[in-house]
Amino acid sequence: MDVKENLAKNLIKYRKSKNLTQAELAEKLNYSDKAVSKWERGESFPDLSVLKQIADFYGVSVDTLLSDPSSAEIKPQKEKTRARRTILCFCCLGLVFLVAICSFAFIDILFPSIEETWLSFIYALPVASVILLVFSCKWKKRAFTAIFISTLVWTVILSLYLTLNTVLTAPPSKLWEIFLIGAVLQVLVVFWSIYKKVKIKKTER
Repeated sequence: MDVKENLAKNLIKYRKSKNLTQAELAEKLNYSDKAVSKWERGESFPDLSVLKQIADFYGVSVDTLLSDPSSAEIKPQKEKTRARRTILCFCCLGLVFLVAICSFAFIDILFPSIEETWLSFIYALPVASVILLVFSCKWKKRAFTAIFISTLVWTVILSLYLTLNTVLTAPPSKLWEIFLIGAVLQVLVVFWSIYKKVKIKKTER
């Protein structure tokens, strides 16, 4: 297997390990997706400076990119990355609910007449959904993005419903109809996720 073929296979392997399309990788490298496609097909070879840029992006050496792909395992690196991301995600979620607990405790202590302090935990749900959504977008986890958008929609609707139902002395009898807004938004999320999936497939062809 020659160097050009090694590079082509390694480029495909490392790109897929990052869950990137050719177009997304090209955008990060400030190159065209056609150039990336040629590299991965072994039809052309990137300049040395570009090769170094690619190696730095994937956190490997240039020698690794040019070596036999069967001898360069990326699984341990993927597992470490996944572990770091999981820890970071749980830390951020823990911080959100810590703030919710502190808000609940301080308001309950300082203003005992307020009976709606439990809403602080309800408000933490959409905030947590936003954090999960940001992480899924940043880490290119498309399978979870639609799920977290849906979670954000429904937790916001739930927060609004419980707030109005609790704060208003005489909440409207048809207050439940705000959940219809969530149903419409949910349908839009489904269509959006289908559209993105189709668009990505076309880009990868």
